[in-house]
Amino acid sequence: MSYLFLILIYYLMLFSPAFVASPFSLLIALPFLFFSRARKKAILYMFLMLSASRILDVSLFQIPFSMDNVREVGIIAIEDGAVKRYGKYGFPAQLYYAHDGFGLFSSASGEIYVYSAKEEVRAGDSLSCHGSFRQGNFFTADKVFAIEDGALRKVRKHGEAILRKRLSLLPEEEGNLALMLLLALSDDGEAEVTALGREKGVSHVFALSGMHLSLISSLLIPLISSIAGRRRAEKIVMLPLLAFTFLSGFRASLLRALIFRALFTFFPSMEREDVFALTFSIHAMLFPQSLMRAGAVFSYLSVAGLLLLSERLESLSFRILRIRFSFIFTSLSCLLFTIPYSYAIFGEYTLSGIIYTPPVNFLVSLYMALLLLFLALPIPTAVFTFLYSILMRVLSLRYFSEPCDDFLAYFLALFVTALLILLSFLKRRKIAIMLKPCGISITRRRKRRQPCLKDMDSQ
Repeated sequence: MSYLFLILIYYLMLFSPAFVASPFSLLIALPFLFFSRARKKAILYMFLMLSASRILDVSLFQIPFSMDNVREVGIIAIEDGAVKRYGKYGFPAQLYYAHDGFGLFSSASGEIYVYSAKEEVRAGDSLSCHGSFRQGNFFTADKVFAIEDGALRKVRKHGEAILRKRLSLLPEEEGNLALMLLLALSDDGEAEVTALGREKGVSHVFALSGMHLSLISSLLIPLISSIAGRRRAEKIVMLPLLAFTFLSGFRASLLRALIFRALFTFFPSMEREDVFALTFSIHAMLFPQSLMRAGAVFSYLSVAGLLLLSERLESLSFRILRIRFSFIFTSLSCLLFTIPYSYAIFGEYTLSGIIYTPPVNFLVSLYMALLLLFLALPIPTAVFTFLYSILMRVLSLRYFSEPCDDFLAYFLALFVTALLILLSFLKRRKIAIMLKPCGISITRRRKRRQPCLKDMDSQ
């Protein structure tokens, strides 16, 4: 229920004003108070609703005078700056004051996108930008000044410099991919590999996510377990995972995965619905502005699809065909939940990710694992060149790569999913009827398996 509640809140926040989303979310949460078993969940959902209201408040764009008169804004960078596909350097930012150039200062709020010549902006930087608004919330900055340069930023900058120095040993294209996988940074705009990944519907594989945390933990836990034991190792490894998330600038999808993993590690008895809702609430408390970014929305919607459908579809497939198509059903579950949002933003979507995600995910995971080892061990650079060439060959295939601009393919995928569930139900019902005269029942409810961290970290 919490997944559906979260999804409904998301779509309300994205396509409705605050005075519609907040009361409606409250009406959904209130009935839980009348069921004694659900009172704890009701408190959690109320907290969830308040978190959603806070996100709406910080995202509401407000300037007390005309945007045409604004000549200076005070901002906090939400994400690291990057060179976009048209060669312009930009970054999303949270607005907190505006100046009209004639002595009138005023507080302001909302998210804007800043284009500037300064190419060292990192998430959390407090900046003063001189320029003007162009085309809505896009601000073109002629000059950018740092208001404060904290100690944490210096630590992150130093860590980034160390990684860059090590990655400079790789060839240019392989090094750019490594930089993108480790820090989500790109020095040359959108690389060819990311453009092809977007075309094939596998952009999520290249984005910083739980997959990266899973790879780091899989390398560190065996080493720590030999000293401190398995249980302690799973808790101790949260420190390097936190450091990696910090170096990446607390990217929304990575922060979501870190919170999710921490809750499962320190509170293993929590039900996954509660973990999912509490993750969203904690994320909203720490970085409310980042939750309105497209990457965060895709991250939460894909995990909701993973939790709701993936395990069920996999078991249905095994029950009907005696084969588990884990990777295919994982991709299908995520796509069924994210396609409506993708269509609302881009006006098109692609289902080719169902086919291309398994091989691309394997290659990128292997590349990332070797990359982590490369930071400490002398691995030949030819290995990365070989993997990169295979990855480009896979992404260059032209099969099933055409985007869809209507919902026919989406409804077809929904129909196939519903048909699988129906066939499984009918087959189970038929077996139950056949076994009933023998006094055998298969309708006993089994305890639901909690998803392991590996399942969660795949997204």
